[in-house]
Amino acid sequence: MMKRIVLIGFICLFCGIQQMMGQTDSYTVKGKLSGMSEDIKIIVLDRQGGNSKFDTLKVENGEFVYSGKADQRQQLTFMRLSQKEQEASRAKWKGKRGMILSGKFDLTFFVSPGAQIEIQGDQKDFPFVEVVSEDEFNQGMMELQRLNLKELKEINVLHDALNDAVLADDSVAKMDVFEQQNALRARISQRTTEWITSHPNREYAMWLYLNSGLTSKTAGELKQQYDRFSNEVQQSEAGKKLAELIRVRTALAPGAPAPDFTLKNIYTGEDIHLADYRGKYVLLDFWASWCVPCRKSHPHLIQINQKYKGENFVLLGIASDRKDEVIKKAAQEDKIDWPQMNIYEKRDQQKQLNEMYDISAIPTKILIDPEGKIVVKYVGDSAGLDRELEKIFKK
Repeated sequence: MMKRIVLIGFICLFCGIQQMMGQTDSYTVKGKLSGMSEDIKIIVLDRQGGNSKFDTLKVENGEFVYSGKADQRQQLTFMRLSQKEQEASRAKWKGKRGMILSGKFDLTFFVSPGAQIEIQGDQKDFPFVEVVSEDEFNQGMMELQRLNLKELKEINVLHDALNDAVLADDSVAKMDVFEQQNALRARISQRTTEWITSHPNREYAMWLYLNSGLTSKTAGELKQQYDRFSNEVQQSEAGKKLAELIRVRTALAPGAPAPDFTLKNIYTGEDIHLADYRGKYVLLDFWASWCVPCRKSHPHLIQINQKYKGENFVLLGIASDRKDEVIKKAAQEDKIDWPQMNIYEKRDQQKQLNEMYDISAIPTKILIDPEGKIVVKYVGDSAGLDRELEKIFKK
């Protein structure tokens, strides 16, 4: 009898723990937006576990509820879709050539285990509505939204002007809209940088620094910003990521040894070992078939290769495409004939090259000297590459 009581007690305790864990993992988002009509829908994009899932919420009297599970803090996106606006847009573009440019903002906020979140406001102001939450990430996000609200709304309005310029095939008008949007984004970026600097005790400030395009700086500049944060924030998940980025970028500074790697030549199937090219200058070109700036840089690389290939110089391509055949097709179209590797190839005991070489954007070009040390790294614009090679080869 005693054993049975103990067993039942254990089962009840286990069930209670499971129930508590289920409640802890769950979050709920409740929304109430005034001015909602039947043609307006709220769509949810949930990326839980790395898998994107879309849901259409049932809206009654402007109220809606969404519940999900999260094992850690993650982002959730709500989109507003108006059937009338979509029909008007389709009618406007019917029979026209061109592409509707995506660019309007959606409402993205943070959910975490056990979170209870409210969304409040008027649907006409969407996505610039209030997210009421105890999470300091959402609170920080709302603070910045209020600071930048004027510019954010102007960018959204200019999105429609940009589509009108595309519809009219007016390149001058398009350029004018782009310049206006860039000026507004510059003001937002400046204000965001100031907010980050003035909040050294906020983990969200660290996260924002990592995720707002502000980390394309030298290791020394990153370290200066890292040191401004409190010790507690430095020990956060975002703080550890910034510390690792500083470590990697320091290791890839000019004069540092280039990380060795081995990948297959997609044409011959033979291994390419970076170490085998000691005694030569090696230019690594990180690119992809879908990257327009990468493809536009190829004629320049062809000229460089023709000029220096007899001068102790080797050019190696590393493409960010899943399939080798896609790389081969793009290389053939661009008439590039140097060896190509696939960055997604898996090798035991070897990280992917985008981690080893801190590839956060493409095109990226890295020049390595005959001793296997990094000479220079170019992200995007590589205008200085010609000067660097002319200095080396005296040509």
